[in-house]
Amino acid sequence: MMDRAKLKGYGALLLVLVLGMLLGGAGSRALLQRRYARLFRDRFAVFEHRRLGALSRRLDLNDAQEDSVRAVMSKYGQQRRQLTREIMDRCGAPLRVQKAQMDGEIRTLLKPDQQARYDALIRDSNSRPPSPGDGAPLDPLP
Repeated sequence: MMDRAKLKGYGALLLVLVLGMLLGGAGSRALLQRRYARLFRDRFAVFEHRRLGALSRRLDLNDAQEDSVRAVMSKYGQQRRQLTREIMDRCGAPLRVQKAQMDGEIRTLLKPDQQARYDALIRDSNSRPPSPGDGAPLDPLP
């Protein structure tokens, strides 16, 4: 039979291991959430980050080249965002008109309480930030 001192030792060791796993998991989760929050605040930045990653893999860029390519992409990022927004505004007008017609037709099929909820859904979808976003150009991940 084990004596009490050994049992306490094993219990303490088990407690330290479990607490270490919990703290390590919580720290990793917090770090990933912060990283993803920064990455996904701007859809354009996500696209640019993925593009840089693909270029780096396919061209086998070294760290200095990757930093230089990131700088070039950042240099043109804001102008590309503006041009993309202008294109979306010009070309998106017919789509917005068609969506308004479709929404109006759907609304006529609904009961009054459903119409109110549908209108709220439309307002929510219209209040979402436009894509691509307006965040900072291509922040490097920590």
